[in-house]
Amino acid sequence: MSTDPSVKPGERLLVTLIRALGRLPLPALYLFADSLHLLLYHVIRLERKVIEGNLRRAFPDMPPDRRARIAAASYRNTLRVVCEAIHARRMSAGELRRRVRFDNPELLDELLERHGKVLAVAAHQGNWEWLEMASSLCMSAPLATLYKPLNHPGIEALLNHTRERFGGRMIAAQRALPRLLRFTRERSIVAVLADQGPQPHEDKYWTRFLNQDTAFYPGVERLARLLEMPLVFTHVTRVKRGYYRVRFELLGEPPWQSPEGELMERYVRAVERQVLAHPEDWLWAYRRWKYRREDLLNR
Repeated sequence: MSTDPSVKPGERLLVTLIRALGRLPLPALYLFADSLHLLLYHVIRLERKVIEGNLRRAFPDMPPDRRARIAAASYRNTLRVVCEAIHARRMSAGELRRRVRFDNPELLDELLERHGKVLAVAAHQGNWEWLEMASSLCMSAPLATLYKPLNHPGIEALLNHTRERFGGRMIAAQRALPRLLRFTRERSIVAVLADQGPQPHEDKYWTRFLNQDTAFYPGVERLARLLEMPLVFTHVTRVKRGYYRVRFELLGEPPWQSPEGELMERYVRAVERQVLAHPEDWLWAYRRWKYRREDLLNR
């Protein structure tokens, strides 16, 4: 990586810092995360307006003090997830199995028996990094995860090396179809985090989500229909610091006879239920509603 001209000096420094932090035990990383929380959230107030603005839009009738508690908890939990992702570089298989438990993996086994492949979708809730790694380790079929490439190749390479430690494959979403067609010829699971918003020039599926018009990537439904894959939503619940439970929910299976858009609605409603149940564990530090539907229509 040090000879890659696409990796800038500042990025090399950050990668070096991540590697150094990865040598610390998890309790020390949590102490680091909580110290950062005090500094960044309460003193520097980095991205605090983004989180508070998102929560006001999503929960306009919620008491302000309740929103403030969710904002602070979400910020802290996000920093802890970052540190957990750093710790994942040295995690053993046994520790990962203890920290991420699956309630009903038999649902995926049944779908794999019937269809040979499954499309598992999730949201940025809980620890999505450990979810990918634990699924690679614990599921009964090979796992490939679609991801959107970062603008920082050094960090992306570091992340993907960690994500693939237990056999999972990372496939960049752009031009992914040929690789997916080959991958799904055999018994397989394809995973997607699909709650982020598309750019204004990209294809969108519009619906009401958390009290407002919201654009989603339509690729979840397109993949399920094109590859004839059953669609499963992956619920992730934080049990306590550093421990998660995962539950699978079947959203539908082929042959597809539902109207276009129905699968996206099922996915969006599942994400919404999860966020409403545990709002402090969703990634609010992200400009989710950067543009309005009417603004794009009036262009």
